[in-house]
Amino acid sequence: MTAAEIVAALDGIRPTYVSETDLHAELADALTAVGHHVRREVRLSDGASRIDLLVDRVGIEVKVDGTWKAVAWQLLRYAKCDEIDELVLVTTRASHRVTYSHVVHKPVHVVVVTGGSL
Repeated sequence: MTAAEIVAALDGIRPTYVSETDLHAELADALTAVGHHVRREVRLSDGASRIDLLVDRVGIEVKVDGTWKAVAWQLLRYAKCDEIDELVLVTTRASHRVTYSHVVHKPVHVVVVTGGSL
């Protein structure tokens, strides 16, 4: 499974959610519906990080808040973990598009979802 396939599966999704955790669930359901095996809240090998979703070796981080700098630092931490080959940032904030296209030589894809909190 590649990040490009995950991005394609999430393209155009218009979630409705109350919390970030609800958004995790909606994204996991959408990916599962198209045949992806999704693991939630996966502890990573650095012993300190827990990524929101993991599909094969693609880590998916979900953000509804925070500065782009804080998000970039989080992605950097994840990219240093051996079990991650690519990252997908799913965010509700257009300002998060400022994050890097590669972190520690690992591709980062950004999906800005529209819809909104209930």
